[in-house]
Amino acid sequence: MTIGPRGRLATIAVPWLFLAVFAALYVLVLLPRVRDGAWLAICVGAFVTLVFLSFLAAAVTFSRDVLTGRWPSQE
Repeated sequence: MTIGPRGRLATIAVPWLFLAVFAALYVLVLLPRVRDGAWLAICVGAFVTLVFLSFLAAAVTFSRDVLTGRWPSQE
């Protein structure tokens, strides 16, 4: 199964749009609490940052696979 250029663009856009929304929510909701210095907010902020970085690595890997033609698989 192959997908066209528009399908590839839409497929690549999904994880990056998710990351953009995730980052915006972090900046708007959690970051002001972290700046206040609340310990619980700092711990949650560190965990959310770790989750964001793992999603970022997954988005980069997935986008690379789509662009190089390894996704969808040729079964």
